[in-house]
Amino acid sequence: MNTAGLIGMVGPLSGPRSAYGELLRQSAGESSLPMLWRDDAANPEQACIVAQEFIDRGVQAVIGHFNSECARVAGRLYQAAGIPLLLPAATAPDLCSTIGAYRLCASERQQVTAIVKYLQQHQWVLNELWSDGTVYGNRLVAALATSVSRHSPNKASAVGLMGAHHAIAKEIQRRNQSGSCYLVPDDCVIEEFDQLLQGSGVTTLCPHATPDFGSCVCLALQLISEAIDKGKNIGEFLHQHHDFEQRQYRHAGFSLISRHYG
Repeated sequence: MNTAGLIGMVGPLSGPRSAYGELLRQSAGESSLPMLWRDDAANPEQACIVAQEFIDRGVQAVIGHFNSECARVAGRLYQAAGIPLLLPAATAPDLCSTIGAYRLCASERQQVTAIVKYLQQHQWVLNELWSDGTVYGNRLVAALATSVSRHSPNKASAVGLMGAHHAIAKEIQRRNQSGSCYLVPDDCVIEEFDQLLQGSGVTTLCPHATPDFGSCVCLALQLISEAIDKGKNIGEFLHQHHDFEQRQYRHAGFSLISRHYG
């Protein structure tokens, strides 16, 4: 198969994170760019296998690796091969600098800043922080533990649950505490999470990204199309683009949204 000119599209098309893989497919559906789709199952080992196949087949650029740790290990391979990696959802703060990726979504650092600002403005505290044990969950818990107020009897309180959306939904169901408020991460902005909590009686505070995941996928495809139409190298085009600062999209950010699941 001749794959010259193809764009590598990769995400969790199977496994517990497959809701995001489906959103990746939906968001890319209207693009006319030729694509080579692969599943990394949100597994770093599988991500490396996919990355090597993309490199061997000579794709022009890669969009995806929803999971930051998948992006980290695969990104090193793309960087060595000179293939641009565009991140629509991987939020680990160091990815732009360590693997030379271009991030469209906001970073975890921006997420934590938005959370802290919201809690301070609304005089909320966190009376507990919990992680599902993933690198992502642990990283957010560590950042929040040093940044937010805890255990104040005179302020409204929430429980911070950090990690993957399906694990957080399961933990909320396990606690079975209708009327409670939970601070959850941007990973929970997915229809499957809402479905899992329907009828639980809880309230969540959740950072919503701007642009959102689907918009970031579309933006990545648009930027690649612009580079191709202008006859420019995709990596050089992105590096010189005025909407990026240190490989991070300038206009990305977070706002917190409260939702009740009656």
